[in-house]
Formats: sequence, C-alpha cells, structure tokens
Amino acid sequence: MIESRIQDAVAAGLFSNLPGEGKPLAPVDDEGLAGDNWLGFKMLKDANILPAWLELAKEIETDAQKLDAIDSRHAEWVDLAHESGDWRRFRPALDRLRAQYAERAFALRRKQDRFNHDAPGIRLERPGIWVEHHLARLEERERAARALERTQVKHLARRGKGGP
Repeated sequence: MIESRIQDAVAAGLFSNLPGEGKPLAPVDDEGLAGDNWLGFKMLKDANILPAWLELAKEIETDAQKLDAIDSRHAEWVDLAHESGDWRRFRPALDRLRAQYAERAFALRRKQDRFNHDAPGIRLERPGIWVEHHLARLEERERAARALERTQVKHLARRGKGGP
C-alpha cells in the first residue's frame, strides 16, 4: 500500500524539482558513531535531547567556568587587600570566597565522578578536579601577597633609616 502511494506521488510529479534531485544523500557524520544504538541516538538528536551523561558534561563545563570566576574574584580581592594593606578589612570577603570556592569545587568533583561512572566508555572519562590542591593554591596566593607586603614594608623602613 505504501509503495503504491509513493508510485502515485512520483507519477503525479510531487517529487520533481526538489533540491538535490538525482544526487546521493550527503552522509551524516555521526550516524556511524553510535554503533547498534544509532537509531536511538538519531531520535534523541532529532528531538534535541541529549543522553543524561552528556547533559551532565554540559553542567560540568558551566560549573568549571563559575569556579574560574570565583578564582578570579579571589585574586582581585587579594590584590585589593595587598594594595590597601588592610587585610583585616578584606578577610571576611576572602574567607567567603574561599568557602564558596570549596563548596562549588567539591560539588564539581562529585559531578565529575558521576560523569566518569555514567560515561559509556573509559575513553570518555575526564580527570576530576583536585580540590585540596586548588584550595591550597588560594591560600598560597594570600600568603604570597602578605609576604610581598612585609618585604616591601621592610625595604621602605630600611630606606627611611638613611638609605638612598
């Protein structure tokens, strides 16, 4: 029945003068990638739906960008504290940023671990963030700025005591 309707449509000229008429269909790059599941992936793609593990990958990228923004803000506040020399005034903001960074970094790590568990193959796994290392880096940034400040104060004190 379907074949006869197609033949009737061809005879009526409904398929004439269509774009690409007489040419082979262009291959779709990702059809062969899914193996036996290609039809399921094609249906998800056509419906603009991603598998849960790929949605999670998008979330991970967004969370990593947010974490970078917190890191940048922390660096800016450390610079402000260093320039002003009033670390006590900036301490609450720096502590809040460090706590916010820790909270988001641990949440990101949990998502990365879940992604690595759910990803369909070991080649798709991603290394997780080393949270403790990044928190130590934030603390080191503050220590280095304070040490630089002490060095500058000592240098200025020496210059005031008869230096050039």
